[in-house]
Amino acid sequence: MRVAVGDRHRRSSATALHRGFGALAIVASLLFGGCERNAPRKAALRYLDNLHESNYAACYGMLSDQDRKERTLAEFLTEIPLAPDVGPAWFQQVLRTVQFDPGDASRDGLSAVVPVTITVPDLPLWERTLDASARRDRGGGENAARSLEADDYPKITYGDVIYLTREHRHWRVAADLAERSRIVDMHREAIVDYHQYDYAKVISAYQTMLADLDGLKATGAAGLAKRYRSELAAVKAVQAEIPASMAYAAKKVVLGDVAMRMSEERVPAIFGSITNAGDRALDGVQIAVTWYEGSGKNLKAAYLEKHPVVTTPLEFTDFSLPVRPFVAGEKRPFGFILTAPVQVQQDAAPYVTVSAIVFTHSNAPLPKLTAVNAEVKPAVGAGTQQGGAVTKPAPTPRSTSSAPAPAKSSAKKIEP
Repeated sequence: MRVAVGDRHRRSSATALHRGFGALAIVASLLFGGCERNAPRKAALRYLDNLHESNYAACYGMLSDQDRKERTLAEFLTEIPLAPDVGPAWFQQVLRTVQFDPGDASRDGLSAVVPVTITVPDLPLWERTLDASARRDRGGGENAARSLEADDYPKITYGDVIYLTREHRHWRVAADLAERSRIVDMHREAIVDYHQYDYAKVISAYQTMLADLDGLKATGAAGLAKRYRSELAAVKAVQAEIPASMAYAAKKVVLGDVAMRMSEERVPAIFGSITNAGDRALDGVQIAVTWYEGSGKNLKAAYLEKHPVVTTPLEFTDFSLPVRPFVAGEKRPFGFILTAPVQVQQDAAPYVTVSAIVFTHSNAPLPKLTAVNAEVKPAVGAGTQQGGAVTKPAPTPRSTSSAPAPAKSSAKKIEP
């Protein structure tokens, strides 16, 4: 059968057109597929851009439905994933220094992950470093802004992950803020226990927190775990040196001018001074007051109270507290209100000891002594009385649930 020229031309044009549409469909499919594959990473980049530009409302708007259901915008502002753990006074200034380096996304159905390398100021080390060289009446905060502007601060780099979930045809950031908040609250309690020298409880809490974080598929969880592991290592180092610290406290940490008198609140208190007569810096010093009743063979401990007189924060404090270790040769005054029941204070005699210390392990430079605080005196002899109160070097290591019985001459009731 013959085909007319015109018919052949029309059929040829139709075939070409069909092939053209097919090619366009293939290109469109490839482009759409490529865009879809890159969509999780683009969402992660948008979140990071909004965070860097302090567009926190936009960051909140990119959260998963569950996260926005469990947290209001105001609550979100206190726990922004991937943001530095800094208070409002320094948040934006520190955030501007943070560097994010996102990697390629990997997708599994409606879930995706984007690894991100983060470089941030080493906040605790930075604070200690500035406080060490600052004037005692001002603190390191006065030089913090200059340090950030000059890029003159210690840094740490670690890996984190942005988790995303597909919702309503958009990729949303999954942060599991409710679980994160629970772990952060546990961390706050662990810090309190650390300053009360309950290391076994602290280490157990950190191990639980880390196990929870390692199993949590939430944006920013790896960053928290990185910080908590560093703190846990510091706590374990302190715990390992308990025998050495007790020996140091017994010989090198000296109480002086200890006296009981009324505080400004008009309640009984203990005042005095403490001197680091050794060669190591201390992050903490705790004093125990043991109340004894009776005399001679009938002498017995009636009440025990403990008070921190040197507390150097383990975590970043936004320059709100002086983070200065108690250096060798330094002398500091102290004072604390007694907590023993009134009846105990009336019937028993107080016995004051250094019950625990914490050696400094930070790599930050130590503060330099000045003429004001550089005053070292010989160690106080056992059972020596100064200023009307009983003082004595800390005993050799023993259970903290009881205190050693004082010498007979030391069992003296002190009147306010």
